[in-house]
Amino acid sequence: MNENHAKLYQVLRRSYRVPPPAPIAQEVITGEPILPPELEREIFELAAAIPNYWTNQHVGDMALILPQVCRRAQSWIEPLIYERIALSKPTMDNYNFERRLQLFLQTINTRPANFFAANVKYLYFGPSVQLPIIQHVLSVCTGVVSVGCHHPYDSIADSLAPLPLQRLLLSQLMLPIELPPWTASLTHLGLSDTVPNNHPQIFRTFPALTHFAVDFETVKLDSLIRTIQSLLIAGPHLQCLVLTANRADSRRISQRLFQEKFRDTRFSLFGLMSIESGWYRGRRVGDLFEEAEAHLKV
Repeated sequence: MNENHAKLYQVLRRSYRVPPPAPIAQEVITGEPILPPELEREIFELAAAIPNYWTNQHVGDMALILPQVCRRAQSWIEPLIYERIALSKPTMDNYNFERRLQLFLQTINTRPANFFAANVKYLYFGPSVQLPIIQHVLSVCTGVVSVGCHHPYDSIADSLAPLPLQRLLLSQLMLPIELPPWTASLTHLGLSDTVPNNHPQIFRTFPALTHFAVDFETVKLDSLIRTIQSLLIAGPHLQCLVLTANRADSRRISQRLFQEKFRDTRFSLFGLMSIESGWYRGRRVGDLFEEAEAHLKV
């Protein structure tokens, strides 16, 4: 960001803190733009990039307002808004979740499918999202590179088959016999319930896999170190293996790792972040793997 961009960013941030009053009457914008289109677009995108500090959204409230300014602003900003979609129920907010979910489904059903195919790249479905909804959304958002959900692979295998996936979170993984094309491009994998016993087969199935996250629920404490070592040996190209656990379990795990004097520069234990945080976090908030890699560098 050059000096002019930095100054503009600061001005936009200051103006964002004190929203202007709503107009009494709707103003109709006519005539040609005063600024060059490239500069005008950059200004709008900088305004949309102002983060929402109070939530984990990848865009702030400003980005939701800008598409209403004019059609060209809508064409610039909406792809940024729809790039990442997280359908997840916050704690004690069931009403708002259902309302937002129905609104998104209504939007998918009324807008051209090619808009979502071109612009939606990251999808996360919380545990409460039913399987038919996931299957329907995936049938429309055919350009996604990252999918996170809490269902087993065999229940959505057909929906995943045509996608250009690079990141995938599932509850269980039944290794496919007939490999879909995305198995060659997958780099990030997360499993929340069960890890296949045949560890070498995992990495033969996903030759590009470099980041792997498993939840403590998938293994037993007595076999934990043996499982970790087996995964690290089976994946010679693995750069980061992350184990997630709640705070109480992470203490027990840390104690066991210390007793066994286990240490590997590719392994990281996280007791403060859940496994799905590698899939639903916003653009400006480091995800699980980014946090793990930063920890491993220390």
